[in-house]
Amino acid sequence: MLVIVLVILVAVAAVGIVGDSLVAARVEKRISEKIYEESNLAAPPEVLVTGMPYTGAVLNHEVPSIHVEARDVEIPDFGRVTVSSSARKLTLGRDAVLTGDFRDAPAEEVFTRIQMDTVELGEHMGIDDLTLRSEDNSSPQGGWETEAFLAGTPEGEDGEYEVNLRLRVWQGDVYLTPTEITATPDGTDPETIDALDDDTREKVMDAFTLEFTSSSLPLRSAPRRVYTSGGSLFIEASEYFTKVSVSDLTPRSGPLGEDERAGL
Repeated sequence: MLVIVLVILVAVAAVGIVGDSLVAARVEKRISEKIYEESNLAAPPEVLVTGMPYTGAVLNHEVPSIHVEARDVEIPDFGRVTVSSSARKLTLGRDAVLTGDFRDAPAEEVFTRIQMDTVELGEHMGIDDLTLRSEDNSSPQGGWETEAFLAGTPEGEDGEYEVNLRLRVWQGDVYLTPTEITATPDGTDPETIDALDDDTREKVMDAFTLEFTSSSLPLRSAPRRVYTSGGSLFIEASEYFTKVSVSDLTPRSGPLGEDERAGL
């Protein structure tokens, strides 16, 4: 008899889990469709809602998080990046929980992150062959770092130089600042580097110097952190104890060409 009861309980729990997953998947799809329809994205973004069970938010009105990620987003006057947006600990009404349609919902944190590869970063620097190497861990799964090495051929030069780079946020602006030249087209030994003339040294250091003002970044608020990881540059911003709508999780993408937009 006990075995039968346990089997029934397990079956009921399994049905509940499957049902909850279906509701969450439907909400994710609706949010993705809404963002896609109201944006210039080339494809629907990936959406993830959390909560175990998700439908528990119908009773307690709190969704742990909603995460949206859009890849290869063309940002007007900025470039092509991957944009991730998250809202954490949202307070939503019953209908909003079940439909994913919400406006001015209280949230503990709204987070935005842009990821820029070396092709796009090289566009900003005017260096076509730019490469990025983390200082301590070059693994794609490595942690975030605020020091790195950049290498490439500055405009007007005949070969590749490498610099040690420091990444910082200061008063809302992002600074990528080379601290020293670590390699030249003729080698990496200290004597060769020390032999560089002042004009070449200044030109190389200037070529790898970059500033992103807060107003130029496709973020909801001023950036709080910049770092490298897995060969990409990341810039993040967060707002705390604010309000958020679905539209706030949409990247500011530019118009698409006729053949770029995908179907749902």
